[in-house]
Amino acid sequence: MATKAIKLNYLSPERFFKDYARLCTGKIFFPTKTPLPLKTRISLNISVPDIEEVLTVEGGVIKTFDEKTAAELKKPTGMVVGLIGEPEVALKELNDALGSNTYYRMLLNLPEPAAENETTSPVPDPGEDQTEKTTSEVVADPETTSEPAADDALTMDWIREAIAQEEAAREKESVAQIAAAPVTEKTQLSQVDREKVKPSGEFLMDLTKAMLRSGYYSPDHPGAGGAKQGLYNAFRRCLEDSSEIMITNQETRERSDILITGILDEPVNVRTLVGSGMAELFVPKLREYFKRKSLVSFAIKKDITEQHFDSFVGIMSDPNADTGEKDKIGELLSSALIEHGITEISTVFVDDLILLELNLPFRVEMAIQRLAKDLSVMPLFQNKDQEGIRTMKLQIIQDILRPLKHPEFLKDLIINCYLIAQHVEDLETEDIEKVIIDGFPLNSLLPTSRYIFEELDRLREMQVDNPDNPTLGNRFSGVKRILKWVARRLVLEDVAGAQSFLEKLHLNQVLSFDELPSDVQYLVNTEKMAKDVRTHIRSYVNRILTAKTSEDAVIMTKLIRRILPALIEKADWQTTLYVSKATDKVAKTSNLFKNTPGLPANPLLFVFKDRTDEMVAGYDNADESQRAMIDNITDFLGTQGIQILSKVLSDSEDRGARKNAMDALTKKGDLVRDWIFKVLDDPKQKWFLIRNALMLLGFVGKNEKDIEHVRKLLQHEHPRVRDEALNVVISLKADDVEDVVITALGDADDKVRWRAMNSLAELSPVSEGSIKRLLDLITVEAPEDNEKAVAHYRKTAQLIRALGGINDIP
Repeated sequence: MATKAIKLNYLSPERFFKDYARLCTGKIFFPTKTPLPLKTRISLNISVPDIEEVLTVEGGVIKTFDEKTAAELKKPTGMVVGLIGEPEVALKELNDALGSNTYYRMLLNLPEPAAENETTSPVPDPGEDQTEKTTSEVVADPETTSEPAADDALTMDWIREAIAQEEAAREKESVAQIAAAPVTEKTQLSQVDREKVKPSGEFLMDLTKAMLRSGYYSPDHPGAGGAKQGLYNAFRRCLEDSSEIMITNQETRERSDILITGILDEPVNVRTLVGSGMAELFVPKLREYFKRKSLVSFAIKKDITEQHFDSFVGIMSDPNADTGEKDKIGELLSSALIEHGITEISTVFVDDLILLELNLPFRVEMAIQRLAKDLSVMPLFQNKDQEGIRTMKLQIIQDILRPLKHPEFLKDLIINCYLIAQHVEDLETEDIEKVIIDGFPLNSLLPTSRYIFEELDRLREMQVDNPDNPTLGNRFSGVKRILKWVARRLVLEDVAGAQSFLEKLHLNQVLSFDELPSDVQYLVNTEKMAKDVRTHIRSYVNRILTAKTSEDAVIMTKLIRRILPALIEKADWQTTLYVSKATDKVAKTSNLFKNTPGLPANPLLFVFKDRTDEMVAGYDNADESQRAMIDNITDFLGTQGIQILSKVLSDSEDRGARKNAMDALTKKGDLVRDWIFKVLDDPKQKWFLIRNALMLLGFVGKNEKDIEHVRKLLQHEHPRVRDEALNVVISLKADDVEDVVITALGDADDKVRWRAMNSLAELSPVSEGSIKRLLDLITVEAPEDNEKAVAHYRKTAQLIRALGGINDIP
């Protein structure tokens, strides 16, 4: 089969480094919709910056993923090309050329090339993989990523200023799971709920009677007062700790109902409130009243005086309003309430309704209608000064927002409040937005803002298909403006957990850098530096290597420490390795870090301080090529590097990660042995570090002298330490291993005894003395205490099984 050529023209070293790490594992994946057949010979023709010749690496297709296979495995379509021969052989030409360049040689840890290249003998074709088949024959060139030129990197002056910022920690972001917004009123009431709403049902029935009865009399007639007797007290009883009660006549295509809002968290229909039987008696009358008055809803606030309450009932019962023009009833009744100075009542009449073409939840629609009405009548209260109007406006907003509660409802209200401005004179959209946001409950502010941001994303996607649509453009600008108001309140109120959200607003050009609080500015600059280092790694490595003063060297070291969490989070181990390697070289070949205040002689210990757990998690999630880079990084970290790998060894559930960590540790020679013995000989050491050291000693231990560090730990207070110490004694075949195992059979911990029991079979033949000790343990009398006796019998059963597992009994 003919050899197929793939041209890999890398525009930057950074892009090449990513693929080079994969080549070093012996295989590389190429995404393409037309993968070549298995066993196709491939020539990778590689061009990298600063290397004049085109370098060739030979390989072959060893696995393919067509569309069907890729879909099943949830992977992209493409093919895996395996190198012909071991990587050190297959990449020799490439490595020799790279090694001739100081920059590549240092970053890739390559030797200087030999004077004359040796030729290698032919190698066999790459192995077959019969598990994947495809008939595709055309290969697409692999993706290349264009990179900015090196002189686009951040200036040292900018970096110095950023490094001088006061350090700010990133908040742990915990986005609470929010249940979907309810689509209907509350229908299932608990006993507590029923007791709470019972007075509301009684009040509603009394109010209905009063409005109907008092309407038969003139306001000064004794019968009018009798109809309202005790009603105000019933109103006060039904509210308790609620701020208002609202009664709404819901008329939709699907249903007709009376809803009560403000007492419970969710609206309740009148049938649920008083029962179906009672509802059948008075709901038709109440609905007829709403229809006769052209009334949609009314809310009574808790702070209403008895005088205003009585006036409200009288006005709303006045039969004279019913004789006027149908479309003027609401205007007449609203004017009457205003004339009496009654601000504690909020009404919406049919003639108040504004046209809403949007498909909004009913309670959001009613909130918009009520807000439009209340804001439109507010200027008519002549006895209010500017401060009084502002307070009244905020109170109106808070009363209307309170029943909405759910962030999605609040989002729907705020992004559609422009509709109110279209129908209320002398009121700008921005003014409404500001006052609504000022009224948002503080605990709902951040969750609501996330819903608003989702709306911004939705509008942005719509603009892609309709870039010239002016309506979309206006809506997009409006939502951005709302997010800006929200962000300002988040900052002013110092809302916890808002860092990431504010950062996102900046990245989406909603907020300028100067509008961010100092801690978010710090985080934004950190991300900016991390991105710049990743993009211009060559420039930054050169800055590290060519630092002329201790000040510049310290700045670069602090920069690396600051961006390290971002590099780890993005699993960019390649960049981490390169800056670590460059820093290590400077520390070893110059005096820039000697006697530098605040920095150790090894500056990387400062860079990686308190990052052990993040490194361990990164190792656990890395692939084999990435772990190889992390292994190299740990070489620069001394004992911390050993702690990282030993923690992987003890804590990881990934077998591959544990194997890679062990392989790396065993290559560290005396350094790892020194660390092990230092930990084992420290009586104040934490138990889990002792366990890790014992686990590692089981692999790198050499002789009886090593075992002496372990013996005292066979009696350690923590059972996991005793268990691991026993493992070491067994694996290193101590001279007295038989005696140690027999002693461990009497351990208080089940796991330790289980390990000792299983090892007896490995120790055959067992001495006569050990058999006698084992029999003595089996024949010990059981204690009288029942609980202790159960444990004794379980232990005896284990000992009998251990005896039965010995192959050669003397």
